[in-house]
Amino acid sequence: MFLDKLLSRNPQLVRSAAELALSGEIPANTYVLDLDAIAANGRAIRAAADQYGLSLYWMLKQVGRNPLVAQALMAEGSAETVSVDVDCAHALSTNGFRLGHIGNLVQIPRSELPGLLADRPEVVSVFSVGKAEQVGQVARELGYVQQVLLRVADPERDTYLAGMEAGFLLDELPEAVERIRRAEGVDIAGVTSFPTVSYADSGAPRPTGNFATIRRAAEILRGLGVDVRQVNAPGNTCALTVPLQAEAGATHIEPGHGFLGTTPYHLQFEDLPEIPAACYVTEVAHHFNGKAYVYGGGFFVDDPQWLQPGFARQALVGQNVEQLLEQRLPFLGAGSGSSGEFGGIDYYGFLDADERMAPVGATVVFGFRIQSFVTRANIAVIDHRDGRPRLLGVFDQLGRRLPWYN
Repeated sequence: MFLDKLLSRNPQLVRSAAELALSGEIPANTYVLDLDAIAANGRAIRAAADQYGLSLYWMLKQVGRNPLVAQALMAEGSAETVSVDVDCAHALSTNGFRLGHIGNLVQIPRSELPGLLADRPEVVSVFSVGKAEQVGQVARELGYVQQVLLRVADPERDTYLAGMEAGFLLDELPEAVERIRRAEGVDIAGVTSFPTVSYADSGAPRPTGNFATIRRAAEILRGLGVDVRQVNAPGNTCALTVPLQAEAGATHIEPGHGFLGTTPYHLQFEDLPEIPAACYVTEVAHHFNGKAYVYGGGFFVDDPQWLQPGFARQALVGQNVEQLLEQRLPFLGAGSGSSGEFGGIDYYGFLDADERMAPVGATVVFGFRIQSFVTRANIAVIDHRDGRPRLLGVFDQLGRRLPWYN
């Protein structure tokens, strides 16, 4: 989906990834991250956020909670991280980063609370009174008061991604607030939901119904005497969306694909400040029944809602850089998927190519929105020195260096 954007806006990344893969420095089944581009993209988002007075929590799940990326994005000594689940929180903490927002989409299980609250996160999302009480009990035992965000919901107007439905209904808030106030060890800091900015619409970004819900929830909380310090509005965030989020009442935003230059808006608009900063590199493994099988493990397809009719996914294939930049071959799918889709375990992806066009061992480069945390892909971080690509390390999905590649 992002192959054309990569070639037009960051051709150096494609060339560098191909060079390093062809030389054997980067293994097959690897996401390649351009640290120079990520840092520049992050500066653009931070400048917009500073201009409009918004605070940042960087979402790092899609880049394997990578410590080099976190360091490039975060202000020194800050807690500008968001953990979508416990794996994010543990990876960030282990690598020495402070925890900002935890429990963003997946609440913290009871058994994990003592270890994670010992790191004193800024805020913890809770979806129920019961979870708030659990957080309060552990915080009391640790001798402090934990700030929590209430995930709020209005099913009649909100947008929910499948399997992510949750939250306090607005008419439940007064009773819930009363009960949470009785739970020592927690302090209500504000509200959140997801997604608050539309994913599927073409054209300029617009708020979802979730944004109206968190605004209404904040009003209800203030009416109950709660000091609302956070109106947390995550989802689809980049420099383009910051004015909308600020105008709609956000205090905190959570960029993720924005710093990779791979939000849906980066498909639509040519002049956004962020450029694509990630690609997927693999190689041809074998041929069977007229198809070239390429090593998989990192395929992720979430783009049908944004594609134009007749769009056909492709990959770059070659035995040297120049050949790769010139040769595009149709991508047929991965796992049991077809027509470019993903299905099941992606031991392999498939290209419509014979041994002449895609010989065994040829390097293959894809451009799509990556989600490292749900794949088996490696993560290679590169930068450029004196115009040449430099491999800074190969990591797993938990931000750990893989010593056999470093």
